[in-house]
Amino acid sequence: MPENQVPTGAISPIPATAPSQSVQAVPAQPVSIPTVSTPAPAQVSPAIQVPDDAEKYLEMLFDLMVKYDSSDIYLTYGEEPSIRIFWETKRLQWVPKLDDKALNGFADFMMNDEDRRNYEANLAADLGISMKGRRYRVNVSRQRDHMMIVARLLEEKVPTIDERHLPQIFKQLIQKTNGVIFMVWPTGSGKSTSLAAMVEEINMTKAKHIITIEDPIEYIFEPKKSIFEQKQLGKDITSFGSAMKYALRQRPDVILFWEIRDTESVRNAIALAETGHLVMTTIHSRSAEQAVNKIISMFPADEQPQIRNQLSENMTAIIVQKLIRKVDGSWMVPAHEILLNNIAVENTIRENKLNQIKNVMYTNRNIWMQLLEDHLATLAEQWLITPEQAMSNANDLDHVKREMQSKWVQF
Repeated sequence: MPENQVPTGAISPIPATAPSQSVQAVPAQPVSIPTVSTPAPAQVSPAIQVPDDAEKYLEMLFDLMVKYDSSDIYLTYGEEPSIRIFWETKRLQWVPKLDDKALNGFADFMMNDEDRRNYEANLAADLGISMKGRRYRVNVSRQRDHMMIVARLLEEKVPTIDERHLPQIFKQLIQKTNGVIFMVWPTGSGKSTSLAAMVEEINMTKAKHIITIEDPIEYIFEPKKSIFEQKQLGKDITSFGSAMKYALRQRPDVILFWEIRDTESVRNAIALAETGHLVMTTIHSRSAEQAVNKIISMFPADEQPQIRNQLSENMTAIIVQKLIRKVDGSWMVPAHEILLNNIAVENTIRENKLNQIKNVMYTNRNIWMQLLEDHLATLAEQWLITPEQAMSNANDLDHVKREMQSKWVQF
C-alpha cells in the first residue's frame, strides 16, 4: 500500500529525512494536500516513538504543522494530535494518543510564572511563544478535567498589504491621522493578520510612534521608519483599559489593540480618536451593519444617543473580512465588506437608521464601499471561488444570487 494512503481524516507519517519548509499561515504558493483514503486497519502505520523531553516532543508536532501547511494544532487528552489544513481537521493517527504527562509537560514548557498564575486563576491562558524561529499563538484551557492546548502558527514575518492582496483602500485608510478602524468577523478570518499588514505599511512609509496592546503579542514588528511599543496583557499591562488610558501620555500616533470586549474598550477607542489618534481594533460580527448595532447595544439605553453621535463622528471604517478556500485548493482568498464613513453614513448612525447602512454602501460602490455579497459574486465571476461557496458565505442569499445572475454566473 502506498505510504500516502491513510485513514479518512488522518495524515500519513512524515519521513525522518523530510526537508524543512518555510512557514506561512496562509501559503503564498499552491500546497499539496495530503492524500486521504481508507485502508484496512492492518495496513495503518504503527505509532511512532515520541521524545521523552516535552520541548523536543512539541517541536516534532510543530514541525508537522509546517510540513503539512497547517494553520492550527489541537492537543487533547486521550486523542491523537490533530491539525487543521484550511477548514478541515485531520488526525495524526500514527502519533500516540496524548496523556496528562505529555499535555502537562507541553504547558509547563510554554508557560512562565505569570502565565501559570493566570491559568490557575482562570483555568485558561493565552500565550505567544517562539520556537525554532517560528511564532505561535497558544491557548491553554481545560476540558473534562484535563488540559487542552490549541496552537496557531503565525507567519515568519509581518505581511504587507500587497503580499496579502488586500484592497488598495487599506493604504488610504492608514493615511488618516485620527479615527477608529474596525476589522470584523469571527475567529479564524485573518483579522489580526490584515491589521498587522496595515500597521506594517505605516511602519514602512511613515515616521510614527505606534503602540500595540495585545493578548498575547502575535507579530513582532521590526521598527523601520516608525518606532514601536508592544504591550502584552498580564506581562506589561494589567488591563486593556488602563493601557489605553495611559497611552495618551506616551504621545502615540497609532494605537492597535486586538479586540473590542466591553463598553470601556469602546469609550477608550473613541476618546483616543477624538484626541487625534488613529485607532485600529477588531470586533466579532458578520456585517458592518451588525457591528454598528453591536457596539451601540453594549451601552444602556440612556447612553446610546451619545455613543451614536460619538461613533458617527469618529468611525473611519468598518472592514468585514472572511477567508474562503480557492477553487484550485491552493490557498485562501479574502472576501471583504467595506463601510467608509461619509456624511450619509454619519447621518444614518446618528439618527439610528441602521437598517439603511446596506443601501448607503450599495449606492456608494464607486468610492470603495462594497457589500460582502457583491465581492463574493465578483470572486465567483473570476472563478476564484465557486458559486456554491459564494452563497454559503453570504449574509444575504438573495442578494448574492442577484449579483451572480447580473454577472452571468451559473449556479
